[in-house]
Amino acid sequence: MPYLAPKLLYTFLFACQGSAPVYLALFYSEQLGLRGDQIGLLVAIAPFISAIACPLWTSLADKTKTHRYIMCIVHTLATLAIVSVMGISVAVQHAETVEERSKLTITLVTITSVCFAFFGVPVGPLVDGGVLKILGRNKDQYGRQRMFGSISFGVASALVGFIMQMTKDMNAIFYTYAISSVCFIIVAGSTQFKPEKLDAFIRRPTIVQPHQPQQQQQQLNPLIPKRIKGGGPIPFASSSTSTAHSGSSDDSSNDGRTTAMPDGKLHRKVKQFQLDYTAYDDDDEFEATQIRQNEIQRLIQFATESSIIEAVNLSNPPASRRRYSGVNLDDITTTTQQPKNVIELVKQPQVALFFITMMLMGASLNMVISFLFIFLKKELGAGPSTAGLTGLVGSVTELLFFFYSRDLIRIFGIKSLIILGHVLTIIRVFAYTILPKGPAGANIALFLHLFNGIAFSALWGAGVVQADELAPPSLQATSQGLLAAMYAGVGAGVGNLMGGVIFERAGAKAMFYAAMGLTTFSLELYLEANTRWGITDIIRWTYRMTVRMYNWTQHVRGRGRAVPRWSGPHLL
Repeated sequence: MPYLAPKLLYTFLFACQGSAPVYLALFYSEQLGLRGDQIGLLVAIAPFISAIACPLWTSLADKTKTHRYIMCIVHTLATLAIVSVMGISVAVQHAETVEERSKLTITLVTITSVCFAFFGVPVGPLVDGGVLKILGRNKDQYGRQRMFGSISFGVASALVGFIMQMTKDMNAIFYTYAISSVCFIIVAGSTQFKPEKLDAFIRRPTIVQPHQPQQQQQQLNPLIPKRIKGGGPIPFASSSTSTAHSGSSDDSSNDGRTTAMPDGKLHRKVKQFQLDYTAYDDDDEFEATQIRQNEIQRLIQFATESSIIEAVNLSNPPASRRRYSGVNLDDITTTTQQPKNVIELVKQPQVALFFITMMLMGASLNMVISFLFIFLKKELGAGPSTAGLTGLVGSVTELLFFFYSRDLIRIFGIKSLIILGHVLTIIRVFAYTILPKGPAGANIALFLHLFNGIAFSALWGAGVVQADELAPPSLQATSQGLLAAMYAGVGAGVGNLMGGVIFERAGAKAMFYAAMGLTTFSLELYLEANTRWGITDIIRWTYRMTVRMYNWTQHVRGRGRAVPRWSGPHLL
C-alpha cells in the first residue's frame, strides 16, 4: 500500500480524537458533577490555547527539522494530561466539605485542560505538515491519506460508546485513548518525515527513433535534464502529479522502458511532464516555497476534530478555481492596489462580513456539539452507544462530501454550499427542540446527525476556498490562518462559553434557540454581502415594486378620467 505511514498516522491520531475528547463534556457532567457553565468554560479553553500553541510547535518543528521527535514528545505529554483526568475523582476524596471538593475538582480539571490543549491540539498540524513532506510533489494524494482519519474518528467514537455501555465504566474513553496513543507514538517515532528528492522525479527514458543516428536521437530526447541558475537539473513531475495537472490519463511513466513515438507526439508527451522551476535560484528558495505552500494545510488542520479539510483540492490552484468560485477579487477591492497586509484585507466589507459569518457559525456549531451528548443522555435518555454512533453517522456524510466536493463546488458554486450549510444547521437544531423523549427521540436525533456532516462539510469546505479567493496571492496563507482563528478559535470559544451558561440557566431548548438565532444572523450577513436576497435587498425590492404598482394604478386612473364616456352616435 503506497504511503502506509501517513495512513497509519491519521488512523491512530483520530482514533485518539474520537475516544476521550468527544466524551469529556459528558464525563465532566456524569463523573465529576460539574455544572453546564463550568463545562462550557473548560471546553472553551482548547480553542484559545491552540491559537498560541499551534504556531509555536509547528514553527519549532520547521526550524529544528525534528518533526517526529517533537510529535512524539508533545503527544506523550498530551496523553498524560488527558488520562490524568481519570484520577481526579480519587484525588478530591480527601476534601472535607463539598465546597472544597468542588473547588479542587475545578482547579485540577482546568490544569489538565490547559495542558491537553497546549500539547494535544498542535499534534494535528504537526502530522499534517509531516505528511505533506512525505508526499513531496504528490500533494494531490493528501486527501486519500486524510480520509483514513475521518473513518477512524467515526469508528472509534462508536466503538467507545459500545464499550462504555457494556462495561458501565466511563474510564473506557481514557483506556482507548491511551492504547491509540501508544500506537501513534510507535508509528511517528519510526517514520522519516523527509521530502522526496527532486532527482526521484527525473525521468530518463531511452527514446529510440528508427533510422536515426545516435546523435540525432540524443537531440530528440528533451528529457535529458538541463542546467539552471543554481547548477541543478530541471526537475520533472512524477507521473501521478503530471497527470493530475494536465488532465490527461496517458501512461506517463516509462520506468526505463524503450519508447518509440513520432516527433510531434514526443513533444506533447514531454511537455506534459515538464514543470517550470527556472524561477528558483537554488534549493533553499525552492524549499521555502514548499513550506509556504504547506502553511495553508497546517493552519486549517486544527479547526475541528472531525473535519474534511480535504475539500480543498490541492491539485487545483486558485487561478483555475476562480472560474467556478463566483468570487472576483476586483469586486471587493475598493482601490486599484491590492491589500498588502491583513488589516487592509479585513477592511474590505465583503471580507470582514465573510469572516464574521464563519465566526458566528463556529460559535453555533460548537455550542451544539459540545453539549449534544449531555442532551442525548439527560433529555432523551440515550445510552452511550447511541451517543457514540453520532460520530460514525456524521463521518459517513463527510466522506461522501469529500469525494464529490470538487464537483459540487464546480456545479453549485461556493455561495450555494455555504448557504446550504446554514439552512441545514437551522433545520437540524430546530428538530432537536421538538424531539420526543425516549428511545424514539434518540434514534431520530441520531438520524439528524447526518445533516451535521453535510452542513459542516459544505460550510467548511466551501469556506476555505472562498477565503483563498478573497485574498490576493501574497495573503492567501494569512487568510486561511485568519479563517481558522475566527472559526475554531474565537467562534468555538465563544460558542462553548455561551452554550454552557444558557444550558445551565435556561436548559437545552433555550441553547438550541440561541444557536438557531446565531445561524440565522450569520446567514443574513452572508446573504447581504454575497447575494441579492438579504433582508435589505428584499425590503428595497418590495419598496420599488410598491412604488411601481402605485404609479401604474395612478396612471390607469388618470387615463380613465381623461377619456370621455362614449354616448353613442348623434342622430340628425
